[in-house]
Amino acid sequence: MAVRIEAAQKHREAREGAFPRVSDVYDAFYLRLEELSAEGNRFFLGAEAIIGSAVSYDRENMQLLGNDGAPLAPITGASAKRLAAHAAEGWNIVALLSTTYFRAQDKGAVADLAFLCWKPLNAELDAALLAFSKGIADRLAAGSRAEVKLTQEQFIQVLKSQGTWYLTPNTKREPAEKGTVVYKARRSGVERITAYALRHRFGCNILAILFWIALAAGIALLVWRLFFS
Repeated sequence: MAVRIEAAQKHREAREGAFPRVSDVYDAFYLRLEELSAEGNRFFLGAEAIIGSAVSYDRENMQLLGNDGAPLAPITGASAKRLAAHAAEGWNIVALLSTTYFRAQDKGAVADLAFLCWKPLNAELDAALLAFSKGIADRLAAGSRAEVKLTQEQFIQVLKSQGTWYLTPNTKREPAEKGTVVYKARRSGVERITAYALRHRFGCNILAILFWIALAAGIALLVWRLFFS
């Protein structure tokens, strides 16, 4: 039995040795931002804030940016130092919107984001972790708060599957302060269409036309049922 255990240990070490250590090339965490600019409050409580979508991150000034480049929220403290260290080494940094909250006291917004960061060692690792980040975005869009930290074994699974492995558990959202309620935690049907159109900009006009056609058809059907059926 001891021989089998030792052999299995050596086999696992040899297998893991073929991959970089996850702590050396990957870092991920959730961050809650409460101090937002006026533009940030408008953005995170508006239609532009789509759960699971990427939010622009300004590496030099340590802040989130809106679609028009306006500053949304500064990143400070330990999280800022953590991201600054990754940015200094040229790491990829992806910020995904996880949840937005409405704070009744000042009618402001609070935003939760998932940050995924990785060191660009080679094209294969880059592609795998980019695909993994897209999988996390899809889970956030569906309303799940996916765990973004990876153990060494999970990291190996991500690389071996070229980023399609997604079996990290879901985690609970941190409780909101009194007077603060969840505003958005998943994508609506309309937001899914909007997100698709933004990713495939060549189809924006077609999707818009189809949307208005469907809306007009729905209104016509409602009028028919109310007055002619």
